[in-house]
Amino acid sequence: MCNFTTRQFLLAISMLAGGLPLLAQTCSNPQTLCPESPTSVFVLDGADAFLNFECIDATHVAVLRFRSNHNFGNPGNARVRISQVSCDGELGPDTLAAMVVSASGDPCDPAGLTAMGPCVSGVNDLVWETSTLVQNSEYFILIGTQHEPAESMCGMYVELEGEGVTLDACCNHTLIPGASEELTVIGGDPVFGYVWSPNFYLSDPNMATTTVTPAETISYQVDGQIGECQVSTSVTVTVGSPIRVPNSFTPNSDGINDFWTIDGIIAFEGARVEVFNRWGQLVHRSLGYAQPWDGTGRSGKPLTPGTYYYVIELNDADLPIPPETGHVAIIR
Repeated sequence: MCNFTTRQFLLAISMLAGGLPLLAQTCSNPQTLCPESPTSVFVLDGADAFLNFECIDATHVAVLRFRSNHNFGNPGNARVRISQVSCDGELGPDTLAAMVVSASGDPCDPAGLTAMGPCVSGVNDLVWETSTLVQNSEYFILIGTQHEPAESMCGMYVELEGEGVTLDACCNHTLIPGASEELTVIGGDPVFGYVWSPNFYLSDPNMATTTVTPAETISYQVDGQIGECQVSTSVTVTVGSPIRVPNSFTPNSDGINDFWTIDGIIAFEGARVEVFNRWGQLVHRSLGYAQPWDGTGRSGKPLTPGTYYYVIELNDADLPIPPETGHVAIIR
């Protein structure tokens, strides 16, 4: 008798709605799994593999394939996540066993298989992980069970992720106006090339390494190819001052916000910070900013609460930017 639960019915509808080639999950016709794209998988009635390898002792096996990066800037890390498992038999949830292998031939022939990491098993969500992938190689994900698909459906979602199977764009930058920096993508197959978008402010939007000279803060997506899969990643280049100046502080000795802390200025040893009152009188000057201002005047006495005005010069030959000006409030 068919044992088809409501949960299984809903899972089947969601899987079928994507128009996925459900028959392409067998030993002779594995389904391609693209990285970071959750894919619905059924253990099919036609997948009679009778596989016994590592912890997999199965009468039915779903087989998926993927390819690792053309080259590794990082170790060949990869993770396979199996979630939303709906594989219940008459006695309750059935056990799944899963692993990734390299194969010299038939991915369901134990004689030609090499395990690329641990074998994992359980009735719920599973995570398989390894750092031993070889670049530009094909691998197979084997998911086995003793479940009988003719009696009830056995379905799940499978997701592939990790540095060994995705792109990695480097790096997020903060630039002053008019400055340039290189953006580089690691991974993918250079034969298929790369596309950076939008193609604004770039020296070449079709190279693995490109120079960016942005006039404004902008995020870039770069697309590439790994095997049959299009993959992408993104970086953000921020245009603006390399320092962050707060507009108030509370020097009341309570241990909270007692100093005018200027983020990033410690990197500029030649910086000059000057603070003036509303009549234009200099009340504080600092060459370098190793010691943040505590709200005292040049006499060493606490200044009255109110608004003061600053001029900050970074004095760095590599950063030809004008002095930064603004106001800061002392609150007591």
